[in-house]
Amino acid sequence: MANTLWARPEDASRGPVRAGGRVTGGTLAWVMWGLVAVCAGLSMVLVVLSRSAPRPDWHPWEFALAEPVSFVAFAVPGLVVAAQRPRNSTGWLLLSCGLGMAVDNLVRAYGAYAVVHNAPGGVMAVWAAGWLFVCVSFPFFFLLLLFPDGRLPSPRWRPAAWYTGVSAALMLTVGAFLPGAGAYDYFPTVENPLGIPALSFVRSVIGLVTVLFIGGPFLLAVASLLYRFRIADTVARRQLEWVALAVLVAVTLAGASAVWQNALGSALVDVGTVAFSTGVMIAIVRHRLLDIDRVLSRSLLYAALTLSLTGLYAGAVSVFELALRHSASGGVPLLATAVVSLTLQPLRGALQRLINRLVYGLRDDPYAVLADLGRCLEATAEADRVLPEAAHTTARALQLPYVAVELRQETGELLEVARYGGPVPEPVCMPLVHRGLRLGTLLVSPRPAEDGLSSADLALLHELARHIATAAAALRAAERERNRLRRDLHDGIGPKVVGIGFAVRAARASLYRDQARTDHSLAQALDGIAQTQLSLRQLVAGLRPTDAIALGLVAALQNSARHLGLRLDVEAVDPLPFVPADIEAVAFRIGEGALANVAQHAQVDRCRLSVTVGDATLAVVVEDDGQGFNGAPEGAGITGMRELAAQVGATLTITSTSGGGTRVEARLPAVDPASRPWRGLASADGSES
Repeated sequence: MANTLWARPEDASRGPVRAGGRVTGGTLAWVMWGLVAVCAGLSMVLVVLSRSAPRPDWHPWEFALAEPVSFVAFAVPGLVVAAQRPRNSTGWLLLSCGLGMAVDNLVRAYGAYAVVHNAPGGVMAVWAAGWLFVCVSFPFFFLLLLFPDGRLPSPRWRPAAWYTGVSAALMLTVGAFLPGAGAYDYFPTVENPLGIPALSFVRSVIGLVTVLFIGGPFLLAVASLLYRFRIADTVARRQLEWVALAVLVAVTLAGASAVWQNALGSALVDVGTVAFSTGVMIAIVRHRLLDIDRVLSRSLLYAALTLSLTGLYAGAVSVFELALRHSASGGVPLLATAVVSLTLQPLRGALQRLINRLVYGLRDDPYAVLADLGRCLEATAEADRVLPEAAHTTARALQLPYVAVELRQETGELLEVARYGGPVPEPVCMPLVHRGLRLGTLLVSPRPAEDGLSSADLALLHELARHIATAAAALRAAERERNRLRRDLHDGIGPKVVGIGFAVRAARASLYRDQARTDHSLAQALDGIAQTQLSLRQLVAGLRPTDAIALGLVAALQNSARHLGLRLDVEAVDPLPFVPADIEAVAFRIGEGALANVAQHAQVDRCRLSVTVGDATLAVVVEDDGQGFNGAPEGAGITGMRELAAQVGATLTITSTSGGGTRVEARLPAVDPASRPWRGLASADGSES
C-alpha cells in the first residue's frame, strides 16, 4: 500500500528502489514510521502513569497525553515521500525529524515517571532529554538545504552543509556534557551525570553559541531556499511556493502561540509543524494539487497586512499616549484606529504590488522587463545563446512555465531554436515580425494558476516579441553573411591560392634547369596573386553594411562599380519611388553580386545598369558584352544571389551565351509589407497574409 500511495504514471521512473522483489525503500519508511508510533504510544502510557509529576505550565499532563499524536501526524508525510521517492532525502529527513520528536518526548515522559517513582534509568533519560533536540533541529536544517530534489543547490553550497554538520556535532557535545541542570525548565533539579566542569564557561555565552551554531545553520538553510527560488524552473518554483505557504502557516501559528503561553500555545506550535510537513509532502508528490500561486499571494497579502496594521496600531497608540499623557488620553485608541483606517488602503495596494512582483514576476513593470531583456541580449557573447537566453529571460520575468522561439527556415517550415520549460498542448502564439517580414513565432503558455494570459501580459509579450524578432533578424543576417563569406572564400579565393601554390612549386622545380619555364610559372603566380587581390577587394566591398544604400540604391551600385573598376551606364529614375528597406537591401546585394561577376569573369570594363519600379515590382538589371559563361557551372556568387532572391520571394533570371555577354535580372516585390503576396510576410496585426 505504501508503494502505490500518491503514485502517478509519470512518476514511475522515480518510484521505490526494488531489490530481490522487495520494496526496500518502502519497507524502511514503514519501519521508521512504526517506531514513531511506538514511541508515541509509550509516551502516552508514561504520561498517564506520571500525572502527579511536576511539569512546566506550558506542558500539563493533559496536553502531554495528546501531543504524541502530532508527532505521528508529522511523520506521515515523511512516510509518503520516502515510500514514493526513496532516492530523495527529503522524505527520510522528515521521518528523522518525526522520530527525533517522538524519542525526545518519550525520554522526557520516562524521566518524569522515573523521578516520581524512583525507576531505574531516570537520570540517564533526563541526560538524553538535554541533547535530543539536535536530532530534531538539524535534520530540519538539512531538509531545507536539500529541498526539493535531495541535492544541494550547487557545489558552492558544500561549505554550508559542512558548517551545519559541524554545528550539529558541537551542539550535541554541549547538550550532552554541559554541567548543571539537565533539560533546563523541565527537570530543574536534576544534574547532568556526564557534565564536564571544563565546559562550565559555555553557560555564560550560551546565547552566542545558540546564534552561531543554531541560528547560523537555520539562516543558511533559508538562504538556500531563496537561492533556489531565484534560479528555479517552473516545477521547482511551484514546489518552493508550497513550502513557502507551509512556512507561512507554521510561522503564523507560532506567532499566535506567543499570545497564549500555555498548553494552547504549545498545541498551535505542534499544528504548525504538521502543516509544514504536509506542505513538504504536497510539494514533492502533488505540487499541482491547488492553484498555489493565487493561494500563496492571498495568504502573503493578508498575513503581511495583518502584521503591518497590528504594528502600526501599537506604534500609534504608543506615540499618542506619549503626546497626550497630560490631556485627553482617553481618545488614544480612537486616534490610533483613525490612523490605521487612513493607511489601510494605501498599505494594501503597496503590499499587493510587492507580492504580485514576487509571485507573478515583472508583469506590472514592462520597462523593467524590456530593460532586463536588453541587458540579457547585450551580455550574451555567443550568438547561438542569444535566443535561448531571451526565452529564459521572458519566462523568468513573467513567471511563465513555457516559452519557445520558432524560426521559419528556407523551406517555409518552423524550427524550434530555443525553449524554456516543457512543451504544452496549446500554447499562445505571438508572431515575430521584423520590418514587415515574419521570421517565426514566439510560443508561450499561461501560468498554471490562470486560464489564459491577461491583456497586460499580451501587450507586454507583443513588445518582447518585437525585440526578440530584431535579435533573430540580426542573427539571421549574420548567418547569411557567414555563409556568403564561406562560399566566397571556398569557391573564389581558395582555388586561386591553390593555383598560386602550384605555380610557385613548378617555378622552384625548374629554377636551375629551365629559365623560361621558371619565368612562365612565376608569371602565373603573379597573375594568380593579382586575381586573389581583386577577389579580396570584392569580398571586403561586400562586407559594407546596408548603410551603404543610405544615399539610394542607384548611387550605392554606382559606388560599388567604381570600387570594382567598372564604368557603368545607368538607366534609372532618381530618386526612386518608395521601396521597403529590406527589399532595397536585397536588391543592392544582388546588383553588387552581378557587378562583381562582370569585373571578375566578363573581361570587360563597362556594363549597363537598369533600375525601375512599376506594377508593385522593383526590377534590377545588369548587362555586359563580355565573354559569357554558357555551359559553365554556377559559382558561389550566383548561388548567393539566388538565395537572396528566394529569401524575399523575388525572381532571378540569368541569361548568358558564349561570347554574347550576360544579363542578370532580378524582380523583387516593392509593395507595402502588409499586402505582399508572397509567403512568410505578416500584416500589421502579425497574421500572415
